[in-house]
Amino acid sequence: MNDSWIFGIDGGGTSARLRIEAVSGGLLFFGEGGSSNPRSNPRENVLANLRALFERAYREAALTPDGCRAGFAGTAGVDRAADRRPFADLMREAALLPINARLEASNDAEPALVGALGDTEGILLIAGTGSIAFGRTRSGTSVRSGGWGHLLGDEGSAFAIAFEALKRGLRAHEGRDISSSLLDDALAYFQLAEPSDLVPFIYEGLDKTRIAKFARIVCARRDSGDKLASAILDEAEAALESLVRSVYARIGAELSRKRIAFRGGLIEGDRQLREGLVRRLAVSLPELAVVEPVADAASGACILARELLAG
Repeated sequence: MNDSWIFGIDGGGTSARLRIEAVSGGLLFFGEGGSSNPRSNPRENVLANLRALFERAYREAALTPDGCRAGFAGTAGVDRAADRRPFADLMREAALLPINARLEASNDAEPALVGALGDTEGILLIAGTGSIAFGRTRSGTSVRSGGWGHLLGDEGSAFAIAFEALKRGLRAHEGRDISSSLLDDALAYFQLAEPSDLVPFIYEGLDKTRIAKFARIVCARRDSGDKLASAILDEAEAALESLVRSVYARIGAELSRKRIAFRGGLIEGDRQLREGLVRRLAVSLPELAVVEPVADAASGACILARELLAG
């Protein structure tokens, strides 16, 4: 039996990943369970999901709750300072943790940054279905830009690219934008018969994840020379650069190591978009080094848990 351990949670909208490490070092458990997002799930559901995940860890790794010394969770839905303590309390209840275990929670961007950089300071840009830039100093001061969701923001994200393609594809169909095949592509992709079918498709139960996947078609059209798709992707590059510049303007002077990493299916999956953004940043922020991610968000959460343990 391992007496002392710490844990990190990487929680998304659809699942949560729990990583447990011995205080002395070494992985003891890694597993995935249901969503930990308190905004999109009732408290009792999140509690049940985390309880099941910890019970599995206790069983498979021969751990006991009183061995926990510290834990950190980064999860979607914990966006305000007022959200942190209630979620930490929920973790303590779910895992039956002792009162002296040091617990903290934050938005999922913070441990993603620490994991990607292998350090507690720097900048992370996430561009997947949504988008956010997050910066953190070694002292724990953090700032963000974006991450406001598909209705209020998420500029440069897969959803934003796909949705812009739908809107401008309609305009092109009416002769009000650059000629393009994007509307025909969208109708075929979403299995719609005619342009008017987009109205109920969008207004009667918008599925942002399904729409975001159409960004892959937009990227493919750009690669084949479609000028409208190219314009949309250029705008996405500029939007992502703007997120990074916003964070750097507020935190860059405090960073001893000025580094940024990229995460997210869009930015990691589309080389042309990534390389275009790197070129832009080389001009606007030449002192900011772009580095490859070194680890995942659950590992980053464990680093932050160890920071809590160290006081």
